[in-house]
Amino acid sequence: MKLWFKGPSAHGDDYRRVLTISLPLVAGMASTTVMEFTDRIFVSNHSVAEVAAATPAGIAYFLPLSLFLGTVGYVSVFISQYRGAKMTERIGSCLWQGLWLALVGTLFMAAFALCATPLFELAGHGETIAAFERIYFRTLCLGAFFSLASTALSGYFSGMGRTRPVMLVNLVGMGVNIPLDYCLINGIGPFPELGIFGAGLATVASSALIFVLFARLLITREDRDSIGLTHWEPVPELFKKLLQYGLPGGLHLFLDIFAFTFFIFLVGRLGQTALAATNIALSINSLAFMPLHAFASGASVLVGNHLGAGEIPQAESATGASLHLALAYVLPLGALFLFVPEPLINLFAPGAGTPADFAPVRDAGVICLRFVVVYLLFDTVGFIHSGALAGAGDTRYIMWITLACALFLMILPAGVGVLFLGWGLTLAWCCPTVYIAGLCIATVLRYVRGPWRSLKLVER
Repeated sequence: MKLWFKGPSAHGDDYRRVLTISLPLVAGMASTTVMEFTDRIFVSNHSVAEVAAATPAGIAYFLPLSLFLGTVGYVSVFISQYRGAKMTERIGSCLWQGLWLALVGTLFMAAFALCATPLFELAGHGETIAAFERIYFRTLCLGAFFSLASTALSGYFSGMGRTRPVMLVNLVGMGVNIPLDYCLINGIGPFPELGIFGAGLATVASSALIFVLFARLLITREDRDSIGLTHWEPVPELFKKLLQYGLPGGLHLFLDIFAFTFFIFLVGRLGQTALAATNIALSINSLAFMPLHAFASGASVLVGNHLGAGEIPQAESATGASLHLALAYVLPLGALFLFVPEPLINLFAPGAGTPADFAPVRDAGVICLRFVVVYLLFDTVGFIHSGALAGAGDTRYIMWITLACALFLMILPAGVGVLFLGWGLTLAWCCPTVYIAGLCIATVLRYVRGPWRSLKLVER
């Protein structure tokens, strides 16, 4: 493991610290994943056309949102470094800058909802699917405030090392979302049958509940005065600093999502079967993606806290422990994807129709999942090391290397291959696999040789 990170090897205390910080985040992210996963299952059981529309519309919504989510979420790194540097009086003001930025993002997403018609006409998925895409996209865009504000509030608890409330709040949100999702999609009990619109409405409602619960927990804390929580006014210096370090992190997430958005829209050109199989494979992949994001967030918090206190060896050791635990989660999941893919894919089979109708989608989905297994290992290693770099403030490198890899390893090859060379689904899926592998290698090299150990994110 010395190749992946320099410094002392992880030991028992590191694993306990990582589990204390990251495990509640993983559980919270897993609840979000379960909500999205069941959402796709309920929608697919309602209509094949709706599940074909759900992922493109969801990613088209998440693409611009990710720019703000990544930037707003960076408050957790600032708060963890301020906590490590014993400058807790700046924490409340830092949180408020994240909330002000969330408001800016809300206005942008509301304006972006107006672009639904030309956006999905450009995708060329056919009018039936495009109509469902517009409905789902607009619903999510108009409820974006709750996701953005909850990200800022969650960042406070994560940065303070109090990740258990993050887990509990997200679990409550999941407990409300899943039955509400099922009822609104299928018209159960007093609820009307709303299909994909009901799926979006249930997502917004659960996000609103999560925001209210986070806000309630925050305003009832006894230490709210000592952390400066009443300092709600914008602070230009701190807001600029959040943008300086957080915006590259947001752009990194944006570029990554953009590459996959482009890929999904491109696969749509190969037909409804290829698009549905790709959407199902990426939905199954989310079982690993969101928990990995949580492990990376935990690594950012731990590295930020140690660097704020000037503890570089401890930051390196925490990175190693995070990597080991993330691999312990991903490897069994990858084996499941590889050896028993059909039962997972069959969860998305529509209620109407025969098994023979779904067979082409299932066969194509098995091929896609094999690629997922390959790139999942690279994704795990890359995620943890990019999280460590982000915790140190080395976000600009992550942004630029993501741009280079996305453009030259995924977007251009996939675009030329599908549009001009007649590539099918198998060759198209080689591109995201190569992209993630290249991004992983570049990130690990930066961690091993980069200047992150000497960066100063907060003043002393």
